[in-house]
Amino acid sequence: MTFKPYSGLIALLIAAFCALTPAPATAQSGRDNVYTVSGVQVDQTATNAASAQESAFAGGRRAAFDRLVRRLTIPEELSARAAPAPDATALDRLVLSVDVADERRSSTRYTGRLTVRFDPGGVRTLLRGQGLTVVDTRTAPILLAPQAAPGTAPEIAVMWRDVWTQGGFGEELAPLAIAPDTLRSGADWRAAQPFAQAAAAASAVYATLRVQGGTASVTLVEVAGEQRRERGEVSARVGEDPASLRAGLNALAEAASARVQNEWKARVATGSGQRARVSASALYADERQWERIKQALEGAAQTLISEIRIEAVAREGALVSFSFVGDRAQLVAELSRRGVRLEDSPSGPLLRVQGN
Repeated sequence: MTFKPYSGLIALLIAAFCALTPAPATAQSGRDNVYTVSGVQVDQTATNAASAQESAFAGGRRAAFDRLVRRLTIPEELSARAAPAPDATALDRLVLSVDVADERRSSTRYTGRLTVRFDPGGVRTLLRGQGLTVVDTRTAPILLAPQAAPGTAPEIAVMWRDVWTQGGFGEELAPLAIAPDTLRSGADWRAAQPFAQAAAAASAVYATLRVQGGTASVTLVEVAGEQRRERGEVSARVGEDPASLRAGLNALAEAASARVQNEWKARVATGSGQRARVSASALYADERQWERIKQALEGAAQTLISEIRIEAVAREGALVSFSFVGDRAQLVAELSRRGVRLEDSPSGPLLRVQGN
């Protein structure tokens, strides 16, 4: 591609690029999203409503912190060292905000679903002070299809889907995008692919639930293209009453997610998940198309890319570079979901608005 400087357009492009140059901070914000823990179910009873709510929020913050610690650390390191256990005052300093959904209260009981946002710097300092490696690098989403084995009671199948859709798994390091309930096939990539593409996921994991007596188990199978991979099975004890059953299914979903997350963390920790650098020509016909490319890059900074840089601008387009983590198929899928094609050419990678 030959760049032909054009002063009027360059002025416009420089203005547009100025909006993009803070992208490293945007990428930092994307990374910091993993310091938000949502889907924290609380249910507390006390002598009065105020005490029940206070106890629920205290327990919810503690549960969210424990989940965040497991999210950001290597399992082997965490088991070998004492997990951090800040007291109530120290924990309060780490919490930036708490939001609640599905709130219900009576004179003695409080229930709800919390979203807890933590201070990234404070959490990293605490974990590293314990000698723990902090892994907060995200990768592209994975489609997660909750399924129930034949013969599963309909109300249990519905609850199994609910624990996934309300569990906050989209904030994990490998974000889990929950497939709609219209995906009811077995582990089949052809059936899952349209939903995976919509979520910018390069693969789909089918999580099939079976309940026998007081034990629930889930079998994990990942599909992508012609590949099929058994991801193992996890199990948990469940009770018969709705509250105990839901708690058991929540624990089962978290254990299933951990299988996926721990593999990604192992890749990052060993270096196989390290970032690669891409230099690409962004081609566009007008400022509107450039805005779409810019928005796609900024959006992808929430997961895969960071360190976006502008190398040159000209009449027909621009040279941009960025780092990304994961594999190339994930990067292509993430940008495609945002309306931009990344393709190879004899002169190197190209970025174009889809349909052009």
